[in-house]
Amino acid sequence: MAKRQFYIVSYDISDEKRLREIHKFMKDFGEWKQKSVFECWLTPEAYENMKAGLKKLFKPREDRVRIYRLCKTCRERAFSYGWGELPEEFEEDVIL
Repeated sequence: MAKRQFYIVSYDISDEKRLREIHKFMKDFGEWKQKSVFECWLTPEAYENMKAGLKKLFKPREDRVRIYRLCKTCRERAFSYGWGELPEEFEEDVIL
């Protein structure tokens, strides 16, 4: 089984319809955390599928999508204020 890695995906979409479509699409890949932020544990295959789907849905001249991979050390140093918990799943990182 392929190791999963932790990603934070954020987006700024200018059109309400595209915003709803991307939000619905992202629910298949991760957990919604804030208005346009998802936390995702993804295999390499799921990561590529997510990127391909996002490329089809957003308009590069009007929208912005950011994907950040957090390594194990970065996740261990993360902290949170307020309600909600940090993700607990820690697997060894895979270098691609």
